[in-house]
Amino acid sequence: MKQRKWIKVTAYSVVAILIVAVTIGITVSYSMKKSMKAMYEPLPSLEWQQPSILVEEVKATSKAVEPILTEAEDKAANSVINETVHKPEIGEKSHEFISLDEEQLAQLRHPDLSKGNSFSMLLLGVDERAGDKGRSDTLILLAVNPAKERVMALSIPRDTRTQLPVSESFDKINHAYAYGGTSLAIESVERLLGVPIAYFMKTNMEGLMDIVDTLGGVDVSNQRDFTMEGIHFPKGSLHMDGGKALAYIRMRMEDPAGDIGRTARQRQVLLSAADRVISFRTLGRFPKLLSQLSDSVRTNLTLEHMMNLAKDYKSSIKQVDTLYLQGRGATIEGIYYWLPDTADRVRVQKELLALLQSP
Repeated sequence: MKQRKWIKVTAYSVVAILIVAVTIGITVSYSMKKSMKAMYEPLPSLEWQQPSILVEEVKATSKAVEPILTEAEDKAANSVINETVHKPEIGEKSHEFISLDEEQLAQLRHPDLSKGNSFSMLLLGVDERAGDKGRSDTLILLAVNPAKERVMALSIPRDTRTQLPVSESFDKINHAYAYGGTSLAIESVERLLGVPIAYFMKTNMEGLMDIVDTLGGVDVSNQRDFTMEGIHFPKGSLHMDGGKALAYIRMRMEDPAGDIGRTARQRQVLLSAADRVISFRTLGRFPKLLSQLSDSVRTNLTLEHMMNLAKDYKSSIKQVDTLYLQGRGATIEGIYYWLPDTADRVRVQKELLALLQSP
């Protein structure tokens, strides 16, 4: 487990936006309440399924994925790739997931933020377009323990092959959202990792581009010269409006790193946007910003929850540790998947639950 800047940035961005929104809400309380009400999306009662070993005989052709990273990221990634990962046979002790009883499940799914309880949150980045429900192209699971001032974050590859609830079919985990919306996406992550999820925050990447325009654009350092949707993006420092930023984060086919490269560009845009939110000084624009957030963000966090986060949980973001889910890329029947290692799923579950259940 190593600390990675981009995961810290992603987590910080979400918390920063919430904190700023709540703080400014004191001045523009009416707009804030109206926007928060629009953002609220209750989560139906989810059926809990203990994680299981996924046993499926497949003929797969391994496919190496070489991400294009910055020098610092490359060094961090290589330190993980070069580690020797033990992959024991099925039946060994390391494949035993932790089973949760009803009391533990209730505590993890319904934390009391007013008392500073630890909690889990799934961040979903959805690329929704007209006539297309979209898929959850970004999946990041956070475990937050305010008492220890610590956050663990796990980025789940969108191509992760798993057994989806309800249909029991094997598919990419990002397809769960297309089939069953937020609830099925959450159930799929819970089943994959064995960690109950209390909250979620879903963002529509296309809608967020309106926010980029309101903020006056974003600044990024482009690592690769490319053209997307008729827009040329030269290598180097770029300032982009919302339309260009959307094209920038959608490019995937020309990038040797594929979705890894696209995710990196998404993080760049989110970081720049978060920096501008934090430094935003014109109060007159905040009602518009909050209104746009209400169009692009959905969450089961209530206004009271957000007030508690802003007041009591800000210090938790000081230490953000990254978890990695080991596995391998493979092509099955002509479709690329990321096959997670079962022993590593167990390890990730134990580390996340250890933090969430620590006093």
